[in-house]
Amino acid sequence: MLRFYDYHLQKYEVTDHGKTIRLYLGFGYPGKETDFSEITFTEVAIYHFVHTAYSIITDIENVPISTLFENERDNLQNWNRHFGVDIWKGDIETTVNYLQSNNYSGWYIESAIGFSGFVVAKSVNGT
Repeated sequence: MLRFYDYHLQKYEVTDHGKTIRLYLGFGYPGKETDFSEITFTEVAIYHFVHTAYSIITDIENVPISTLFENERDNLQNWNRHFGVDIWKGDIETTVNYLQSNNYSGWYIESAIGFSGFVVAKSVNGT
């Protein structure tokens, strides 16, 4: 997905009760035509974004679900305890096994400023 490096996040949408996420990106600078692109995550199991300001995407990295869940262990356990996480299967290991056996993948999304997060979904498509 490195094709989206240095694209500006125009907006994002979460639809279908959280099951579809679209990132709308644009690459362009004054005096140049803007190239618009879209990334769509489908069959989303869980996601988390922090979006505080104007953002320039630097990386969308596919990562093993086990790595993502280990990195986010405290957050996931707290979210489940306080809010309930739909895909939670009792503990981290069981949840990871469930997601892996059902063909989910994980992605970290990074930016130069103002945006970071992750998505766990069955597929991602970019245009």
